[in-house]
Amino acid sequence: MESRRELVGRWRHRPTRRWQLPTAVPLLCVVTFGLTACGSRQDRDLDAIREHRELRVAVRPGFLDADTGTGEDEQANLLRHFASRLGVDLRWVRVKRRDRLLAAVASGKADIAVSRFSAANLLNTQCSPSAPVEWVDDYLITSDAMPGLTLDDVRGGEVHVQPSMLDPVLESALTNLGLTIVPAPEQLGAEALLEQVRNGRIPLGVADSRVIERFAGVGSLQLLGPLVVRRAVVWAIPTHHLGLRGAVDDFLFADQVLARRTRSRSCRDLPEIRQVRVLRVVMRNSRATCYVDRGGLTGFEYELAVAYARSERLRLELAIPPHDVDPLEWLDRGYGDLAILHEPLAPSEAGRFAASRPYRRVDLVAVMGRNVEAYLAVEDLAGRAVAASHSVGEFTQLIPLEPPVELRPRSSAVDAFAALLAVARGESDIAVVDEDAARLELGERPELRRGPVVVPDVPLVWVLNPSSPALRKSVNRFLRKARISGLVVQLARANLGSWRRQVSVRLPDVPPGDLTPFDEYLKWAAHRNGLDWRLIASLMYEESRFDPDAVGPGGSAGLFQLMPSTWAELGVEDPHHPGEAIEAGSRYLRQLVDKFPDLELQDRVAMAIASYNVGPRHVFDARRLAEQMGFDPDRWSGNVETAMVILDDPEVARRFPAGVCRCRRGAAYTRRILRRYLAYTEQFPPA
Repeated sequence: MESRRELVGRWRHRPTRRWQLPTAVPLLCVVTFGLTACGSRQDRDLDAIREHRELRVAVRPGFLDADTGTGEDEQANLLRHFASRLGVDLRWVRVKRRDRLLAAVASGKADIAVSRFSAANLLNTQCSPSAPVEWVDDYLITSDAMPGLTLDDVRGGEVHVQPSMLDPVLESALTNLGLTIVPAPEQLGAEALLEQVRNGRIPLGVADSRVIERFAGVGSLQLLGPLVVRRAVVWAIPTHHLGLRGAVDDFLFADQVLARRTRSRSCRDLPEIRQVRVLRVVMRNSRATCYVDRGGLTGFEYELAVAYARSERLRLELAIPPHDVDPLEWLDRGYGDLAILHEPLAPSEAGRFAASRPYRRVDLVAVMGRNVEAYLAVEDLAGRAVAASHSVGEFTQLIPLEPPVELRPRSSAVDAFAALLAVARGESDIAVVDEDAARLELGERPELRRGPVVVPDVPLVWVLNPSSPALRKSVNRFLRKARISGLVVQLARANLGSWRRQVSVRLPDVPPGDLTPFDEYLKWAAHRNGLDWRLIASLMYEESRFDPDAVGPGGSAGLFQLMPSTWAELGVEDPHHPGEAIEAGSRYLRQLVDKFPDLELQDRVAMAIASYNVGPRHVFDARRLAEQMGFDPDRWSGNVETAMVILDDPEVARRFPAGVCRCRRGAAYTRRILRRYLAYTEQFPPA
């Protein structure tokens, strides 16, 4: 009989008979359809979208206008973010009428259709709904010409509704009021319909709460209802595009759990940071800064930032912007307290931002493709188009060459690794990057070769807002000590000398490009239970470091370190079997999420993770304590989370049903898993 270790090794090549994945599993069966006769009509699932490097989204006229007031600008930003996560370009497909959106998707002209769809709108169509993008209430609206109206006052009247917006739930609500439904023109946008109601040209209309609150003339409207409570707004995706739908659902789940759209903005100095004990660091996801290796967060800059946070007794919180966003813009807007990018500060930014003292000096070197003629001297770059980050590009352009070096692309969101990727893809002949990035990347890309030193001895610095002098002083003091003590050299040798790292032989091998040894099982189990596989991977890493043979001191076992009684309740015969453990662990996490049904998703997930660690009874005690203290028992961050820390006191805990609890540990446990989950979503795209 083969050992469990042999089973783990054999598992990656084929699932065992009992846990053979069904052929209809969404994420594992990606069907790509070929081109139709018309080149613009391509029926494409996720693999084909990535191959063509383009995501096509069908929208109505006015959707992209900045002054629509419908909140659809947020959906547009969300779609740009999704395309960025997939590594593809976004192309808008405009249609003239709302009722032609689904036809654009069904005919292969677009991959996704976006409007104020409900899931019921997509019944009996060729499209399926995504996970909820947001939740709204539907109201009957009229002008304020006759204030004080009620639903009873409008019975028997006429209500104007676009047929494509009418679903069975809304139609039933209107019919029960005795209203006659009059079709509204499909070419009208939501804001235009509200305007007609406000001016009295239409007696009654229907709009959702999100559209209404963003409408400039909302003060001239009366709201009656709501007619439909808590309706999910969804995107429309072709039913047979299972891979794309899975990727969209993963993305939306992560967006809501990690609250990317509600990121706090504040420019703080060290005293304010110490009050909340959280240091926000803007950082790119790259091999020189912060990345995921065998499930854990690592990287030269990340480990240096962790050391600084510990020296100030602060908790580190990463703020990783989308790939197409300049990290310094996030710092300027107050999304972080400092930016750590493994780059020099561009000369043009010296007045806008403050730089720390240099902590490492590097040469800027040229890197070119194997098929490009060799450049042996800096003078050979004269007049050439060069890929580089914004700051490195400015240093390169300071070289007195005639004609001067031309930067391409000029986006400030490009970093060293994006520049090297452009050369590897043949999009650029030459890149200028720091020697650390070149060393890491050239070891993995034989198609690249190193050229001459372009600018020697360039200082790497951390970047701060000028309004943070105390933080800058603290950072400078730490970086000076880090250089003198040898910490910077030690971290550089461990993280920047080679991309290949020494790892424990106890950990199972992770296939190249994968997050865990068990990615396929995670994707299958996660989508079966309505979760994001990367969240489950973060939990699994915290519990076992991906070791299926792990055994805890109290009898916990397997990838998810559940106790024998819990494994038995979940019907697991062998907790060390990866397939059984992942299916059961995902199902158990889903059960915990469902114990908090009426909360926002981000709070449901956070409380479920805390429950996984300390038990749901203690989390319910923390909610009771939060309410007694005047906090919101339905919100995790800063509310129930704070109550969990206070509940760690035995004298406090004994006043509640579940009794004494190591709840401070549960709060820290939840923060670690969500922080790691954020990093996973940055490095590994939705699947």
